[in-house]
Amino acid sequence: MDFTSFWIIASPITYFASPKNIWTIIKIPGYAFSLPSPYKQGFKASDIGECFYKIRDDSVRPREFLGVDNEDEIEAILSEREGHSLHEFIDGDEAFRPIIDFDLSQEVLDTIEPKLTRKEVLDSLIFAFRKTCLEIFLKWNYKTLTIASSGDAKKMSLYISTFGMRLPNIARVAVFTELVHKKLPTALQGNSIIDNITNKRSFSLRMLGSPKFDKKTGEHVRVKKPVHPKDGTLFDFMIRPPNDESEVIKSSLLDILKAEMEECPSINNVTIDVEFELVETLLQEASIEGYNLSYPSDNFPDKFPLSRISPSYCPLCDREHTSDNAYIRRNKKSYSFFCYRANQDKQPGTRNPPLKLSINKTALDREKKLLSPTKLDQSRISDPNDCFVWGDLIDMCTSGQKFSRSEVYEAIQATVACIQTTSRLWVRLLV
Repeated sequence: MDFTSFWIIASPITYFASPKNIWTIIKIPGYAFSLPSPYKQGFKASDIGECFYKIRDDSVRPREFLGVDNEDEIEAILSEREGHSLHEFIDGDEAFRPIIDFDLSQEVLDTIEPKLTRKEVLDSLIFAFRKTCLEIFLKWNYKTLTIASSGDAKKMSLYISTFGMRLPNIARVAVFTELVHKKLPTALQGNSIIDNITNKRSFSLRMLGSPKFDKKTGEHVRVKKPVHPKDGTLFDFMIRPPNDESEVIKSSLLDILKAEMEECPSINNVTIDVEFELVETLLQEASIEGYNLSYPSDNFPDKFPLSRISPSYCPLCDREHTSDNAYIRRNKKSYSFFCYRANQDKQPGTRNPPLKLSINKTALDREKKLLSPTKLDQSRISDPNDCFVWGDLIDMCTSGQKFSRSEVYEAIQATVACIQTTSRLWVRLLV
C-alpha cells in the first residue's frame, strides 16, 4: 500500500488491518492519511508468533491479536486502543509471575455458611497466596503483592499476583494455583471460584485499566482497577512484562506436584491439545461463554468440564446462569454441550438434554447458496445526492454488527469519496 494514499473517514480514528500490520487512519482537517502502527496484527495468535509479547483485543470483531517486542509498543497499543478490552495473552513456556484469578458472585457468597463478608474473603485469599509464596521462596517480599479488581455489586472479581518472583513455566504456575486453592476455607474451594487459567496450553488475562466486553449487549463493563498498590503501573500488574528481572524460583515442592500432574496424559498429549482447541472453537461457534474449559480426567476421558466464571446465557435452559456448571461430552467424532441445571430439570425417565456442537459452514459454502446481488441502476459515484464515503464501510467493519450481503455489496460499490471544501473534490481510493 502506498503510504501517501488518502482516506476519507467518518470517525476520528480508524484501524485498517492487513494480514500482518495495522494501519492507523489519522484524521486531519478535511483529510486523513494512513501510517503503519508500531506493532504486528493477526486474527490468530500464530499470526504474530515471532513477537515476544501478545495482546488480544476483544472489543473488535473478529477479535485481533497484537504483537509487540518492548514497553513502548505496549504503550502505543494502550494509547491507540484506550477503552478497549485488552488481554495479555500467554502461549509460550517462558517464566512468568504466579497469578490467581478469583471470581465469586454475590448470590453464591450469600449462601456460604458460616457467613463471610467480602473483606473476610479477600483476607483469606491474600493469606493463602502469601503463605504459598513463602513456602516456595523464603526471601519473597510481601510488599511486591499486587491486587486488582473488576468486581461490582453482583460479583467479586479479584486478581492476585506478585512482581517479586517468577515461576519457570505454565505447569509450575498451575501447581502454585492448586497450592493456594487448598489453603482457602472449604466454602471457597469450588472449582468455579478460582479459575486455574494456567492449566492450559495458552491463556489470557485482562490488562489493568481494561473493561470486559459484553458480547450480548456490545457494552464495556467492569473495568479492571488497581487495589494494591494504588499507584502501581500497568507493568506491575502484568504477568509477563518486558524487562522483568525478578528471580525465577525452582522449588522442589512444585517439582514434586508437577510430576504428579504429568501422570495425567492430558497435560502433555499433543492430540489432546489439538482437540482442546477444537472444543474451544465449537463453544465460540455456538456463542457459549462464561465458562473455563478444562482437560478430561483419566476417570472420564470423554468429558470436558466447564466451570462457571461469569454469568451467561444457557441455550439449553433458555435463561442466564450465574453459578451452574456444564460439560462437553465427546461421542466418537461429535461433541455435545450439557448443562447440569438442565439435567436436573429434565422429565423423569428421559435422557439428559444435549446441544450438539458443530462448526459453521465456510463462508464460500454460504456464498454459493446466496442469490446474486442486485446491481445498481446508477453508479453511486455518479449520483450527486449520494453522500456515502469510504469511512461508512470502515465503520460497518468495526461495529461488531451483522449486515446483509446486499448491504455490504452496495457499500463496496462506492470507490471514490467526495471532499466538501470550497468546491467539491473527488478522490479515488487507492488500495
